[in-house]
Amino acid sequence: MKRIHRHFFVVFLLALFPFSVLFNACNKEDDQPDLNEENEAFYEVMKEWYYWTENIPNINPSAYPSLFHVLDAVRYQELDRWSFIADWDVFYAYITNTEFVGYGLGFAWDNEGKFRVSHIYNNVPIYEQGVRRGWILATVNGTVLQPGVNVGSLLGPNQPGVSNNFRFITPEGEEVIFSLQKEVLAVNTVLHYEVIQQEGSKVGYLVLQNFSGSTKQELENVFQFFSEQQIDDLILDLRYNGGGLTSIARQLSSLIAGSEVVGEPYARYYYNSFKEDRNKTEFFTQEANSLGLDRLVVIATGATASASEMVINGLRPYMDVFIVGSNTYGKPMGADILRFNNIWAVAPITISVKNADDEGEFFDGIQADIIANDGLSYDFGDLLEPSLQHSLAFLSSGITKGEALQVPAYRQPWEDMTGLRRWIGGF
Repeated sequence: MKRIHRHFFVVFLLALFPFSVLFNACNKEDDQPDLNEENEAFYEVMKEWYYWTENIPNINPSAYPSLFHVLDAVRYQELDRWSFIADWDVFYAYITNTEFVGYGLGFAWDNEGKFRVSHIYNNVPIYEQGVRRGWILATVNGTVLQPGVNVGSLLGPNQPGVSNNFRFITPEGEEVIFSLQKEVLAVNTVLHYEVIQQEGSKVGYLVLQNFSGSTKQELENVFQFFSEQQIDDLILDLRYNGGGLTSIARQLSSLIAGSEVVGEPYARYYYNSFKEDRNKTEFFTQEANSLGLDRLVVIATGATASASEMVINGLRPYMDVFIVGSNTYGKPMGADILRFNNIWAVAPITISVKNADDEGEFFDGIQADIIANDGLSYDFGDLLEPSLQHSLAFLSSGITKGEALQVPAYRQPWEDMTGLRRWIGGF
């Protein structure tokens, strides 16, 4: 009988990962353990590490056909939308190098039922084709896109070489048609940054789409620019940021808060009753080119989750943080990543995360202060884009009156994504 190897990869993950029964699972025959033994070992891991361990039911794990089914059987359905199992190699490639298979863009339905590009990475082939935020994707392989269509299914499996035909409509009404193949992409997580001049004040504007391995250097470059420009305020756009590595969230928060809070508590981690010895507090760090701001504006939506919410919650004991847009998603929890059998990345929820004032548990999301719509037809940095417009108005005049939130009556594509694809938030 083969030994079940359980190695922890030392990293905390705060990301938007709903459970996925099918997640690019590789069948690695070379070191395939006995299924019953694997299920039983996994069940023991869950009982030991799972945050809601007292809610785990008594089951016979050997009666289930896979680890995925065992996880589904023991997951605390009332709160846990995030524990997951993934192929280790695919998972590791993303958290370390922001590498995945796809095209490199995200979409959202607007209020008129048009399927618009919500964001696009600037180092991918589809960007080189001219596609930008706000473009409408009208058809895929001849199928007209309308609410209810599962675009992920139309685009096929996330494997290199999978080809699709696209028909886009530009903001000027021009049709653009081309064919592209999915490929391995190493993408940027900073989608846009600039300094906006406003009434003698310099406002930094940063759009960050993820917290992964490549983000660290990207943030260092951005904040060096902001420091050189001597910005007075910062608008942090996290509207599509589903989370990621807490180490990067702490780096970003330290860059924003500055040297005055170095060594102060940033986040408190709480484990289950069996693992209380692992409870700990993490502190703000010294970062080159930190800003030392006393207020921050964050643009958020229901896709703003986890490590993004950690930044908001972690900074609030030390500065005024104002949310423009709509309420965040609501994930005040984290996971230890377990490398299981050298095959799987197993990520059960193991941690409750709170700030220095012991505030957390925002399972219904963090409330927006100023309601503003996501202007999907405007590119990032366009001063007419509603969320940016309201953010700038607040910074210049203190205006907190927003607008009526127009919630699309359509299920957004990221709501149908599972596993790693849900964290990536795009195709």
